[in-house]
Amino acid sequence: MAAEQSYTVHEKLGEGQFGVVYKVTINGQLYALKKLKTSDLDQRGIIREISTLKACFDHDNIVKLFDVQKSHGKIEILMEYCDLGTLNDYMIKNRPGEGTIFNFMLDMARGIHSLHNKEITHRDIKPDNILLVARPDNDPICKIGDFGLARFTFPTSGDTATMSSTYYLNTGCGTHLFKAPEVNFRHYTKACDIFSLGVVFYAMHSLETDNVGTRTLLWPVIPKSNQVFHQASQGEIESAVTKHVSNSMKAALLKSMLALDPHVRPGADTVESTISSYKATID
Repeated sequence: MAAEQSYTVHEKLGEGQFGVVYKVTINGQLYALKKLKTSDLDQRGIIREISTLKACFDHDNIVKLFDVQKSHGKIEILMEYCDLGTLNDYMIKNRPGEGTIFNFMLDMARGIHSLHNKEITHRDIKPDNILLVARPDNDPICKIGDFGLARFTFPTSGDTATMSSTYYLNTGCGTHLFKAPEVNFRHYTKACDIFSLGVVFYAMHSLETDNVGTRTLLWPVIPKSNQVFHQASQGEIESAVTKHVSNSMKAALLKSMLALDPHVRPGADTVESTISSYKATID
């Protein structure tokens, strides 16, 4: 998106804490354009970070980033347009069956695995940040989107010779319903994405909702107590999974992903391979 290149805005696709996303056309092609809400002090660092990140997103299950620039005092990110919207809205409207849910889980696991292979932590996995693209005669494909909070899980400056093998992030962020417990202590790794993905998987099965403003959102909480997952006990989490996930293999995977201790959660590679093997048994 060159500075002089113009675009036509069709509609607002969504708005969050960090920006507004519009459906736009450039040279006859549809895109999603996100305008970030950020201070001038933040802009240079964000542009540098996203420009580096965009080179990593060559994967079918990750929303493609085409360009990022500063325009009219705002940061604008040009992204792939996903025609079926968010996982949140699709699940509530369509309530897909077991086979489709397996496909969605595998898509998301593949996307997270690709990010983690490149040492990128997303830090805000939730149904509104999973986007869907239609495919003829097949289930939609899920893509991980919204990388405003994504960070490399290794120092991008300094003496790499002294770099620890485990690099901890220390910025409090994420969405309350879906974030991992260790994020509250501002000492966490990419394992936080595994916990958040586990909550998303749970939400797809429980289909609990709540109305927030004009929208209906998937609202995963512990039954009866209405406790959010990152504040619940391990026993409460496991009971909730048992209640809503009837497939014993999937339930076991979700319980491991939702371990309060990040050191015992499976890696993204294990999550992907486990879902793939489970899916093969039902196919």
